[in-house]
Amino acid sequence: MPKILVSRKISDLAEEKLKKEFDVTLNLKDQPIPESELIKIINKYDGMISTGFDKISENFFNNLNGKLKIIAQVGVGYDNIFIKAAEQKKIKVTNTPNVLNEAVAETTILLILAASRRVGEAYNLVRSDNWKNQKPDLTEFMIGNSVTGKTLGIIGMGRIGRIAAKSAKAFGMKIIYYNRNKLSDDLEDGAKYYSDLNSMLPECDFVSIHTPATPDTKHILNASTISLLNKNAVVINTSRGSTIDDDALIDALENKKIYAAGLDVFNNEPNLDNRYTKLDNCFVLPHIGSATHETRLAMSMMAVDNIYCFFNNKPLISEVI
Repeated sequence: MPKILVSRKISDLAEEKLKKEFDVTLNLKDQPIPESELIKIINKYDGMISTGFDKISENFFNNLNGKLKIIAQVGVGYDNIFIKAAEQKKIKVTNTPNVLNEAVAETTILLILAASRRVGEAYNLVRSDNWKNQKPDLTEFMIGNSVTGKTLGIIGMGRIGRIAAKSAKAFGMKIIYYNRNKLSDDLEDGAKYYSDLNSMLPECDFVSIHTPATPDTKHILNASTISLLNKNAVVINTSRGSTIDDDALIDALENKKIYAAGLDVFNNEPNLDNRYTKLDNCFVLPHIGSATHETRLAMSMMAVDNIYCFFNNKPLISEVI
């Protein structure tokens, strides 16, 4: 019976399903396993279910003895795994795409509304019992920007980007997008295509990133591209922190070169640049884009199903390599 290591707590139903088929080691206390410890124990296992919290570097793969055959990641992103080394060692890697599309798109809309309507500032004002000390000014007090009729520019019009666009249209937003390729008319759904990011950005009241973390998308928003946004623009990111140059975005927010940002992802999570937390015009979340009961169950189940398929010689559901 293949031995499977589950690096973090996953949904109960998924753990139960896994135990019926395999010799499973669960992480019931949900304590992170440092990479040094992971390297010591991994050679006992035929398969592993990992999460984005695990660092699976080149060093990890260099220490393998040939027993490990598959890593099933719970998550769409897999930038925590040194994929080249996995390929060289002929280890299969899977992820959990599509099941979290709606949840992440919902978080995108949440950030659009929160950043534009100054929800973080307003919430803190009530929680700190400072509301009563504010001058009830009709034209100044907590005045934000409406989203109705504004233009949302989407960088990366994949499944999540398209769902976010559909929801934004319900708020009366106009949709434009930058993508490697122009979509078919039915997928485009009335959105206007830009083949050049620099041409799109000046047209955006909001810009939302929906790309994977790749060398091509690293710092896609940087000092140069952010400078093309107008001063009322809002930057939204639910993709990966690496898509934004922190220094450039923080400078734009601090100096009011843009209006606001709404961020769910960061470079060096969870040790984000703490300048973000000091900015009134930046609404931040702790990477909760897929954090719904339904979504995390579906993600856990997909990882388990990939393990099952591999060891039963069936096609993998979502193979990365």
